[in-house]
Parts: sequence; structure tokens; C-alpha cells
Amino acid sequence: MSRPRNSRSPFQEGFAALREEPLLLVSELTWRWCFAVGAWLLVLAAAALFLDTLKVSALDRLLLSTLKPSLATTALSHILHGTLLRVVWTKLIVVMGLTGLWCFAAAVGRAASLRNLVVLLGGDDHDQGEDAGWQFRPMFTLHLMRAIWTWTAIGCFAGSMLLGSAMLQQQRAARAAFFYVFGIALSIVFGVALNWFFGLAPIFSIRNQADAREAVSLTLDFCARQGGRLFGLSLAFLALRVVWAGSMLLLILAPTSVNRHVALGWVLLMMWFLFLVYLAGANALCLARLGAYTALADIDAQPAPQPETNPDPAPPELPSPVAPLNPISVEWQTGPNPL
Repeated sequence: MSRPRNSRSPFQEGFAALREEPLLLVSELTWRWCFAVGAWLLVLAAAALFLDTLKVSALDRLLLSTLKPSLATTALSHILHGTLLRVVWTKLIVVMGLTGLWCFAAAVGRAASLRNLVVLLGGDDHDQGEDAGWQFRPMFTLHLMRAIWTWTAIGCFAGSMLLGSAMLQQQRAARAAFFYVFGIALSIVFGVALNWFFGLAPIFSIRNQADAREAVSLTLDFCARQGGRLFGLSLAFLALRVVWAGSMLLLILAPTSVNRHVALGWVLLMMWFLFLVYLAGANALCLARLGAYTALADIDAQPAPQPETNPDPAPPELPSPVAPLNPISVEWQTGPNPL
């Protein structure tokens, strides 16, 4: 797939990689959905352990069995009384477990995808890319930094919302507007920007066999040189994601129109199947975008073509001048003039 620098299109090469190696999408879906299954099991296990610590009296069971909202609320309040600290610790442990599980799955799965993309899109310079190391520790570190920053942005977003609401209740409209506008906006902007940046850095960790710090430095230099093309590629794939999400949303909601003729269970099953199709398409677009970034990184690493310089034309050859005749020689050759 290697072509001259000026004739390569990263956008097309990202989709071409999926066409040439269909197993790339299979591997991407495998590690993502394995993480999803593991995350659900972890959450269900934590919820079961938490519920097992609750003490339910006979009166609470009686109130819950009435199915009346007021009585059920009273029973739940009595059951959950004094469990705030356990709820906080349980959530903290679940968040830490999900973060570690995601970093491990992403480090392994993304390394496998990137190794294949580097081989497909790297040209002759990366024919031995399959023999390169997996860079597990740098990949894990980069994904851990990405996860920590994402949780930080979410925390700033939630904190801005709570502080804005508190200031609004205290009749401090200016401070409430500050937290609502600047706090929420900055949390979203910096959260999305740095999440995208740390998602780009693993390319250089695999491509250049670099550690986490060097991969971040290479990514900064790459963004400085190719910022315009990166922005254009990101906008193009964002537009595709929006179109795909909008079209699939209408398709997922379509089975609800036949709920009068089909059982509710079958309707939900069809909607779940269509939702899985949407996730598969979204993962394919994500992988194609990663391939486009990898192709652009290879284009950036190639030397720029030097303009051809035409040599100066040689001056035309002038005829050699004729030497003047010697009169003595002429006289010797022709003899004395009789006159």
C-alpha cells in the first residue's frame, strides 16, 4: 500500500486497510466486547456483595411487598441508612477495577491492531513490524494517563454542575453562570482534546518502539507539523460517526412500530441486535480513523521530495579562429613574384 508521498490519501488508506485485512475489525471487536463483558461481571459482582451486606427486617419486607411508593420509600430509607460510606468505597473500588481492566485490555488489543496497521500502511520501512515488541508497559501507561484524565474531566464537569446549582440557590447568578459556562465548557474541551491526544500517542509507541514519554514527545511534534491535516481527518470521521449514529438510531427504533403484531421480547431482541450492529460499525470507523492517522504518520516520516534542478545548458561551440597567413611562408610556397 506504500505509494509516493504526494499521491497518498490517509482517509482512503484507513478504509483500504480494513478491506485488505478484515481480521483487524474482528480483533478490535473481540477485545472491546471482552472488556464490556468483564466490566458487567465486575459491576454485578460488586452490586451483589453490597446487597449482601444490607440487613432487611421483617417489617421492611412487609413494606416492600405492598408495592406502594410511600411505604417502599420508607423501607428503602431504613435499609440504606448508614451505608453511605460503603456505597462510596464500593463505587471507588469498581471505578478503579474498571480503569485497570480497560487499560490492560486496551494495551493488548490496541497493540495488536496497531502492529498490523503499521505493517499494512508503513511501506517498505516497516516490513519487519510484525517482529517488533508489543510495548505493553508504555501502552498501559498511555492508556492509564488517558483514563485518569477522562475521570478528571468528568469530575470537573460534575463539580461545575454542583457548584453552579449551589450558587444559583444562594442567589449568586454571576458565579453560577461562571461555573455553568466556563467550568462545564472547559471540562468538555480539555477532556475531549487530551483524550484524543492520548489516543494518538500509542501509534508512535508501536511505530517507533518508544516508551511513554518519548511517544508523547513524538505525538506533540507530529501534531505541530500535521495539525491541519489531523483536524481535517478528525472532522471527516466525526461527520461519518454522526451520520452512522443518526441512521442507526432510526433503524434501532423501527421495531417499535410492529410491537402490536410481535411479542415484546422479540422486539427487544431485534433492537439489541441492531444496537450491536451499530457498535460494530462505530468500531470499524474508529479503526479506520486509527489507520488514517497511522498512514499520515508514515507520510510525515518520509522525506519531502526535492525540486528537480535543470542543469545550465552548455554554451554553443564556436568555430576555432583561422590563424593569419605568414607572407614569408606564402612566398616560399608559391615562389618569388616575377613582377
